[in-house]
Amino acid sequence: VVFLLNHLHKRNAITNEVSRKVTHIGAGTLYLALYFYDDRGHLLKYLNIFPNVLWTGILLWIGQRRSPDHRQARVVLNVMTRMRNQHELLRGPLFFNFVMIICGTIFYKTVLGSIIMGTLTWGDGLAAVIGVRYGNQRKIYKNKSLDGSLSFLIAGILASIIYTSILVNFQSVALFKFSVICFSATVVEALTPSDFDNLTIPLCIAFTYFFLF
Repeated sequence: VVFLLNHLHKRNAITNEVSRKVTHIGAGTLYLALYFYDDRGHLLKYLNIFPNVLWTGILLWIGQRRSPDHRQARVVLNVMTRMRNQHELLRGPLFFNFVMIICGTIFYKTVLGSIIMGTLTWGDGLAAVIGVRYGNQRKIYKNKSLDGSLSFLIAGILASIIYTSILVNFQSVALFKFSVICFSATVVEALTPSDFDNLTIPLCIAFTYFFLF
């Protein structure tokens, strides 16, 4: 996927911001799709996080290298970072993978895990794309825009409901509570630097969730 996105980026078919968020949306979609496999034991959740464990190792390897000049390393830097800086891999992408691993094991098929994954993948992914495309004139904090925040809120609520309804079979979704959780996550996302929002958003959701439920 990374090599494909790099190829599209070189042909000016996709921007760097969009390519990074495509990996968010794709990871969240895979996380949701694995539910439909027939798993009578507990093997599924470990298969679910295997790509993220492998990807975490790759990010650590590239991020710790003094001169990541290998072609494969440069491709990862081009697709997964804004400034082609290897230290960025040890913040945003690494935080995201740690959250994927935790939600794929400890919080797999739970309401909290579903809200975090729905918001962090579909919500944040769509918000970033829309914010970059339409939010250049209405900034909230540094590169965070009003359009992106509104998209994050709406997409986060919808994604949380979809994820929870499918993964937990939650028939009566508490819309008000979901809205409050996503609103608090939106405020935190808008005021947090982009390098750290993959960590602060799940923490905010977990805190608000335990306060409401």
